[in-house]
Amino acid sequence: MGITIPAGLEIIYNKTLKMYDISVLCNVGKNPRFLTRKQKLTLKEVTYLFQIAYAWSFFTTEEKAVWTAAGDIVGQNGYNLYVQDKSWRIKHAIGGNAVPSIYHQYLIGNIHVADPANYALVTQYNATRVNFPATFQLSRKSNLTATGPNPYCHVNFIWTRYYQGQNILNYEVIDIPLVSDWATQIQTITSKIGIRGRWQIEIELNDVTGDLWFDNIYPFYSGEAKINDPFCDEVEKYWEPTIMPDGSTISTQYPQGGAI
Repeated sequence: MGITIPAGLEIIYNKTLKMYDISVLCNVGKNPRFLTRKQKLTLKEVTYLFQIAYAWSFFTTEEKAVWTAAGDIVGQNGYNLYVQDKSWRIKHAIGGNAVPSIYHQYLIGNIHVADPANYALVTQYNATRVNFPATFQLSRKSNLTATGPNPYCHVNFIWTRYYQGQNILNYEVIDIPLVSDWATQIQTITSKIGIRGRWQIEIELNDVTGDLWFDNIYPFYSGEAKINDPFCDEVEKYWEPTIMPDGSTISTQYPQGGAI
């Protein structure tokens, strides 16, 4: 766009506006001849966007709505979630598109237990005090086989309260079926009398082998999800392997195969 300077105003223009003309403040630069490894990776990932945007343009309104519903769970719009997911697939040579889900988005957590292990316990600690009303939840899929007399898969929310001179541990438990499809389980945290202290959340597998896949795991109170990495993008960083005998592992995964 442009304007025509009315006759007689050239002097005012030259004294004021022209000093901001971008042609006066232009820069001359030189593109580097060689790119660093990081720059090459960044440029490669940027080129994914053209391919991804082109693929998205062929989605129907209904397909985009399903991506939008999945993105709402993690606070993203549907297109951004698709870009994130599709970029991973292209980068790791995985063909096609993911099937969007309200139970898991992009990366997920996995606990795997194999012989000689039949137990695993991972923990995330939090120094804040739980406020009420409060809940905790996770989305999960399980494929576990009993190997002992007391097989179970639990998510434990444990919080401390000080009452009548005692430190009391309060437990709330989500009991996950040994074999289950993707679903979300929510448990209310019961309010108790006393001074509230720190809390922790545990995932515990006992007398079983197999896999637990999980996503969207967090306590919820004061209007927020009160946990590090609730959407399981870096589970190895934020979950402490409290008891992980040989054969037990925890990892971040892109959902494929049995995890879907």
